[in-house]
Amino acid sequence: MLIHGCLVFVLLANFAMAAPPAADGDYETLPPDPVALEATLASLKVDMTAAANAATLAGGGQISAIRLIQLNGSWVYEVILTDSGLPKRAIVDAMTGEVRVAKMSSADAVKVATEKVPGKAGMITSDPVSDPPTWKVVVFHEGKAHMVTLNAVDSTVISDEIQQRFPGEPTDAAPQGEPGGVQWIVLAEGTGASPKAADSMVKVNYTGYLVDGTSFDSNKKTGRPAEFRLNRVVKGWTQGVLAMKIGEKRKIIIPPSMAWGDAGRSPQIPPRAAVVFDVELVDADMPPPAVPAGGMKLPTGGLQPPSKIPDAPKPPEPGN
Repeated sequence: MLIHGCLVFVLLANFAMAAPPAADGDYETLPPDPVALEATLASLKVDMTAAANAATLAGGGQISAIRLIQLNGSWVYEVILTDSGLPKRAIVDAMTGEVRVAKMSSADAVKVATEKVPGKAGMITSDPVSDPPTWKVVVFHEGKAHMVTLNAVDSTVISDEIQQRFPGEPTDAAPQGEPGGVQWIVLAEGTGASPKAADSMVKVNYTGYLVDGTSFDSNKKTGRPAEFRLNRVVKGWTQGVLAMKIGEKRKIIIPPSMAWGDAGRSPQIPPRAAVVFDVELVDADMPPPAVPAGGMKLPTGGLQPPSKIPDAPKPPEPGN
């Protein structure tokens, strides 16, 4: 189909929520009934040509795709425009012809965000194909980073959220330790003893995160604490947990050189990734668990570097 000399890729679907017409991995929604869809199209007051013209008039640029979808119970045309090389999403009501499209500039976004939070903007990003299209502005004020999300259609503030520096359990405390080395923040004080040596058998609850907040490992999936020797995990773990007391909760920030290094650990840990762990030391210096009957060894734990443990079975894979 050609509209204003631009080839339009037409998709017809019935989705509860809108999404860009690119491949979205939807293998659940059945193809629409042609008879029912033809009847629906005949009942609409705005056809696809009129929707395309309205979208380009309101949003500018060229059309790269159009599809008819149901959004919040109403039929609309979702129009993806390309303007100055960037995508832009317009929604055209199939009954009234009303167009919703992002018109807010980046300068206006910074202005509105800093009126909401009277600080300095440090970063701004856009999502022009979300519903609604948004601007996200990070504003720094009184030692905190605010993520201010704006509706790019009507310039209203959607949310203002304090962003934590590190993922996991929130804390405003500054990390201890040397920059570039293992750093930590004590989240809850412990009252018990610390592990006696680097080869201590410890029992812990933990969750591991990449710095973007992605959780890659946690014993919470198994419903029981993990047990392993401290010298059979990455160096940053050994150093960070060795100084803890039983009952203590600690956020441990580990640089790549003391985690999985240049190689990472595919697929969870990218190369040269710093990692953050929330750790609770439940117990320490316990006897090693008994070797299962027949000498079978348990699977290698997710925190373990490739190595063998001659005197004890390896801990279960966290998350399995």
